[in-house]
Amino acid sequence: MKEALFDRVARFYDYELGVVGESLNDVPLYAEYARKSGGDVLELACGTGRALIPLAQKGFRLTGLDISDEMLKIARGKVCRLSKAARSRIRLVRGDMTDFNLGGRFSLIFIAFRSFQHLLTKQDQGRCLDCVRRHLDRGGYFLLHLFAPRHDLLAQGKRTMYLGSFYDPQQRCQVFRHAEDQYNLKDQTLHEDRFYEWTDRKGVLHRHVWSFDFAYLFRFETELLLEKHGFKVESVFGDFKKSPYDYYSGEQVFVARPAGRDPGMSKERR
Repeated sequence: MKEALFDRVARFYDYELGVVGESLNDVPLYAEYARKSGGDVLELACGTGRALIPLAQKGFRLTGLDISDEMLKIARGKVCRLSKAARSRIRLVRGDMTDFNLGGRFSLIFIAFRSFQHLLTKQDQGRCLDCVRRHLDRGGYFLLHLFAPRHDLLAQGKRTMYLGSFYDPQQRCQVFRHAEDQYNLKDQTLHEDRFYEWTDRKGVLHRHVWSFDFAYLFRFETELLLEKHGFKVESVFGDFKKSPYDYYSGEQVFVARPAGRDPGMSKERR
């Protein structure tokens, strides 16, 4: 596989996701559905293990799949520091969430923190959902987290946001973040330039720029997409406390289950 989008920013992303994850507080919801489903769990785009590791510490068996070598390298380093029991419950796999065959089924599959939105086309989104459907137990759950787009923000065309800071223990300094977003209304995507700035111990200012594109999906568009690829939407929440979805909620959390005919697992390993 070629270099993945997150390879160049994995270290920064791990630190900032620690802060973001605390504010989202999404792990308890994934744990609730893992208990409810009662079997093995698959996280797609698991990154550096922000959600996967605390779930393993709670006693769940998990497989984490990610396309980024650098993200998985950090995740493996974290896993090595866990107890032997927790380590035994984690399997990390490098793979593409639009094209994978893990040779088994899972009672819960989830895609956390809007990672699905890095798939920019309906073709790639559909390929991912087809893979999820093939790997999900007949009575299992699929949880998908997206941000909730708002027309007033889209109408701005461009916007600049200050994203706060985090402490980088490697550089022993605060790293400050801001982003410049530009919306493409025709393609229903946004382009973001994210800036990381810090001053080292010698007083030298550094800047790292990470650019990426992101698809945005509306609530009923997403429901139709899920239904098209073999799911029945059971719930749509506006946050991880299971509040009802609201246009201004900022988040969309879809809980879906398999519908219709079971497509079965492919015998051919891709």
